[in-house]
Amino acid sequence: MERSSTSRPLPTYAEEVLESLRLEIESTTDGLRRESAEAYLEAEGFEDSTIEVALEELLNRGYIYVVNEEMRLANSDT
Repeated sequence: MERSSTSRPLPTYAEEVLESLRLEIESTTDGLRRESAEAYLEAEGFEDSTIEVALEELLNRGYIYVVNEEMRLANSDT
């Protein structure tokens, strides 16, 4: 998932985390708390260090965002 033709591609680990989180976040009405996202990803087999770095990468690059402490997916049509 690339934001624009000039943006750097996401690292593979961040893409994998995003894909794992996608259905989990989409299944909620308000989003997913970070603690819940981390627990879900850990249960999916991701290491703690990978989870932390990937979530920060996704937040910093605009693939996910936080509203009222709930993580949400950015609109993929942009």
